Amino acid sequence: MSLILEALRKMEQERKSRRGAGLDIRPEVLRYRAAVKQPQSKPYLLMAIGLVLLTAGIGAGILLKGNHGEEANHPVAMSSPDLPLAPAAPVHTAEQIAPAPAQSEPEVVQPARMAAEPAAQPKSQPSSVSAPVSRQPGTASGSSLPESAGSPRAKPMHQETSGAAQAAIPEIAISGIAWQDERRMRRAVLNGALVGEGAEVAGARIVEIREDRVRMSRGGQIFEVFFSSGFPSR
Repeated sequence: MSLILEALRKMEQERKSRRGAGLDIRPEVLRYRAAVKQPQSKPYLLMAIGLVLLTAGIGAGILLKGNHGEEANHPVAMSSPDLPLAPAAPVHTAEQIAPAPAQSEPEVVQPARMAAEPAAQPKSQPSSVSAPVSRQPGTASGSSLPESAGSPRAKPMHQETSGAAQAAIPEIAISGIAWQDERRMRRAVLNGALVGEGAEVAGARIVEIREDRVRMSRGGQIFEVFFSSGFPSR
């Protein structure tokens, strides 16, 4: 029985020792967690310090800019009244010099007018000389005589030109005419070629195609070529 009691005591002691060891581990674990949490609080402090420094720098910059702006405005205000003083002097001199040439202009114009008056007098003299020439009756009669004498001589000239114009008209033969109401569709066979209005044949341009003739122009002269005869009409 004594052995059993001793064994039970040992069992209880072991249990107590185990419980005591468990109680000792807890404070160590808590200490470890506290040690880990402490370094995490440092970044927040650094961020707060950085923000404070930034705000301080921004405020200082704004103050400096405000001071520089005020300093820049002061010299401009001081220099602005000096600018109009420099051009003020030449403006008065220009106003004083301007009337001087105005006074000299009438002196120069007077001799020019005096020179223009004698120059105009000799021009009026030829008109008086030419007047009697136009009144001479002999010249008028003499001029009419050559015209009357030259009029019969001009007639052979027209006859010669008309003969030369007839000789200049080319020989054009019409082989056939296809006449229609629409002028665009009209066709004629001239010198073996099928042509329409506006075409050129032997140096002459076709003006109009009719049922029995073709109207043409050459060198400003208009003539007609009949389909029956094949020769131009006068």
